[in-house]
Amino acid sequence: MVSYDGTDFHGWQRQPARRTVQGVLEETLSRVLGAGVEVAGAGRTDAGVHARGQNASFETESRLPLRAFVPRLNRELPADVRVLSAEDREPEFHARRGATARRYAYRLLDRDDVLLRRLAWCPPRRISPEALERGTRPLEGVHDCRSFESTGSPSRTTECRVDRARWSRWEGGLRLDIVADHFLYHMVRTVVGTVLAAAERRDPAAHTRSVIDAHDRALAGATAPPQGLCLEEVFYAPRRSGE
Repeated sequence: MVSYDGTDFHGWQRQPARRTVQGVLEETLSRVLGAGVEVAGAGRTDAGVHARGQNASFETESRLPLRAFVPRLNRELPADVRVLSAEDREPEFHARRGATARRYAYRLLDRDDVLLRRLAWCPPRRISPEALERGTRPLEGVHDCRSFESTGSPSRTTECRVDRARWSRWEGGLRLDIVADHFLYHMVRTVVGTVLAAAERRDPAAHTRSVIDAHDRALAGATAPPQGLCLEEVFYAPRRSGE
């Protein structure tokens, strides 16, 4: 499991001449293990997006003991990336293809905070938490979510099963927790922009439903800034006995 502050990264995915999380991990792993390594991430987070529960998988023939792997790797990694845990998995395991769901959080600030602004976004207007909750609830269920998809999504289908979309308090303000079987490009950030706009309507839930039913990105809200978004958790099917 990997955690990182995405502020100074151009996202997860390896890119020529740009600092990315995948690139840094592969360079460090190759140096520590003494052979080239290709890493697969469970979520391809964008530039500026953070992670506390990213999962990554790779193959190696190294004999470095598993108990020594995490501390050795963290000594070599930069301060804005940390490996939290590691385990041996079956040869066919793949961090992205094997995931059954992911949980993201988007954090809003009640007021600008110089210490928290790298991790959350302060919207220009205060929004009623109750209105936000009403505007968000229609997202739960199985929907065609193309209204929340930015151009360039690699997903083969725009239908998503949203298991949870709820707001709660955190120390700086409000936090959206959203769990789905998969997410489209910029989906969570567009959802945030949409429900912020919906919360200012007379019937927030009806506005959100109309955006979902329209299947039209032009009717959704603005894409919220990346710093408020964090990949919190990745879910997998239970391991079979003996694995």
